Amino acid sequence: MRITIMGSGAIGSLYGGLLQMSGEAQVTLVGRKPHIMSIQHDGLRLKGVLGDHTIRLNATDNPEAIRETDIVFITTKAYDTISAATRIRHLVDRGAYVIVLQNGLGTEKEVERVLSSTRVMRATTCMGALVKNPGEVTVTGQGLTELGSHHPENTDMVERMAVLLRHAGFLVRTSDNIDGVVWTKTIVNCGVNPVGALTGLTNGDVYNNKALRGLVLRLVQETARVAEGLKIRLTTDDPVRYTLGTAKATGANINSMLQDIRARKRTEIDSITGEVIRLARQLGIDTPASDSVYALVKALESEYLRSSGPQSSAGVISSEELTEATSS
Repeated sequence: MRITIMGSGAIGSLYGGLLQMSGEAQVTLVGRKPHIMSIQHDGLRLKGVLGDHTIRLNATDNPEAIRETDIVFITTKAYDTISAATRIRHLVDRGAYVIVLQNGLGTEKEVERVLSSTRVMRATTCMGALVKNPGEVTVTGQGLTELGSHHPENTDMVERMAVLLRHAGFLVRTSDNIDGVVWTKTIVNCGVNPVGALTGLTNGDVYNNKALRGLVLRLVQETARVAEGLKIRLTTDDPVRYTLGTAKATGANINSMLQDIRARKRTEIDSITGEVIRLARQLGIDTPASDSVYALVKALESEYLRSSGPQSSAGVISSEELTEATSS
């Protein structure tokens, strides 16, 4: 099967590399030039808990040069979803399916809208990985990949991809409740990621700190109330225990939001905590803990992004809106 990975950072490179190693897929990575040039020259180097591997595979920084593929994984940051979908439109027009493998809420619906296509699936992952040097990915944790689609006509492809991913070594589960899967993962992200980003701590260190566990609990409870208000059927009966259990099980992970803060990059706080706050406001639900961590992460982010030029404000909650949310 021909597979294109659109947004080959840590997670995209990890999935692409293991799929290529399986011998059942021909993978092309699409990413930023320094990472791609290193892969073209020396191969993709995977290190960490899965062992050391050097994988030879196609890599480019120009998705428009790819003429045909069977599956496109979109593994960009959530704020780059629309741009990524636009750049792979020609592949979908020629019959490719899309798997949106990202953090955040509703990104697969953005892809469907941009592409005017229902050949879209959504996936979540609990794998942990980071890019330490161009062309080199360190795998820090193994976890479940869950996959599904809002469209029943995609069921056969969902199952085919689950089999392919299992053969590549991933633990995979398919779901007919993909909204519940995404919201359950988002609850974990809302509870752990901002706390790790603000403190500089790994998931395990957040779990082991009693005071921070209390903050995680409040963040999870707020997010769960929003999910309940939207009548989302979560995949766990106890979101707090599930989130703390995930933090403990992925103790060595440096979460993606903390990675972004350390790299002085834009975070995904808007599509995670920010989206929960927006939905909560529509439902009339108070989210004081979420409002606070959102404001703190945005403050950190704005300080280092200010020196790198104008940043898109699309989707960002204004200070006035936050004041309204906290006083309602």
